Amino acid sequence: MNSSISSFKQQGKRVLSDLLAFFLFFFLFDRLLFVGIHKAESRFYKNISSNSLKEKFAQAKGRGEYEVLILGTSRTYDGIHPWYIQDELGVKAFKEAFVGKGPMYNYFFYQEYKKDLGIPRVVIYGLDYFLFNITSERHWLKRFPDSLVDGNYFKNGISMLWANKSRIDEFSNTYINNLRNSPWTDANYLSERDLTRMEAYRGVVSPGKIDSVEPPRFRKVIFFGYPGKEGEYFLKLLDELHRDKVSVLLVSLPEFIGTYWTNSNHRKFLRNFRKIGHKYDNVHFYDYNDPEIFDLANPDYFIDGGFGKTNSHLSRSGSEILNNLLVKDLRQYLPKK
Repeated sequence: MNSSISSFKQQGKRVLSDLLAFFLFFFLFDRLLFVGIHKAESRFYKNISSNSLKEKFAQAKGRGEYEVLILGTSRTYDGIHPWYIQDELGVKAFKEAFVGKGPMYNYFFYQEYKKDLGIPRVVIYGLDYFLFNITSERHWLKRFPDSLVDGNYFKNGISMLWANKSRIDEFSNTYINNLRNSPWTDANYLSERDLTRMEAYRGVVSPGKIDSVEPPRFRKVIFFGYPGKEGEYFLKLLDELHRDKVSVLLVSLPEFIGTYWTNSNHRKFLRNFRKIGHKYDNVHFYDYNDPEIFDLANPDYFIDGGFGKTNSHLSRSGSEILNNLLVKDLRQYLPKK
């Protein structure tokens, strides 16, 4: 009897020892593989041409003072243009809006921008319905020191590989797509790196192929409110702009009528940003995505969008109308020339 109990205890110790050895091996393997992927990712992104801000800031120096800074995603890139601001108001605007630049990117970018070019008088931030449901693309974040960003970008967990699966998948997809067809030679990416091109850019002509017929049924999209995925960085940026005494214009850009009805909870969207605006005396909210202010049903004013589609970009003619409206409102936040 005693020998059986002793044998059972020994078996239990061996099982426990094997389990501990397995978990130790798993833990070390997981960490080592994650470190290897992280290093490969860093090397890859440092070698692609979207990485450096130094050239952009170097271009800006000697070109006159930039009083306005424009931030946002691709909707702002196609919708708000420095050309109109300079033509109508006689002031220069630095546009950093582009696809994949979410709140985290914009927060860290502002830190670098004011070091090199100083504090602007006005920041225009283009708002998207999906602003709190997006993440900044990694290749843009690699413009900043790893020590500054990585602790906020990567998540901790028992398994680092599992905790960061979405991040690793993004890197894998970007790497594969870059092998097939590098996007860095695309005209829009060239404009992103070249201030002369960016300051001359006024959008593209509508292709005239937007489906404006409302189907019997279409997908409707809820509004993801604060904080979402990167909302904390949006408020961090607003906090910093408040400390720097910068006037901030939060701009809701027009979207094609089909997208307007697809993004079904505009009331919540408006409440969210008006509430944020009321928190700061330097923040002002402007809603141009209103059928009574802008002709959302005119397909010539947009290059995409439609029923069941949550994203919509202004065309050249549509952005001209928006910029004329924006310039009138912007005038009061700049000194008279």
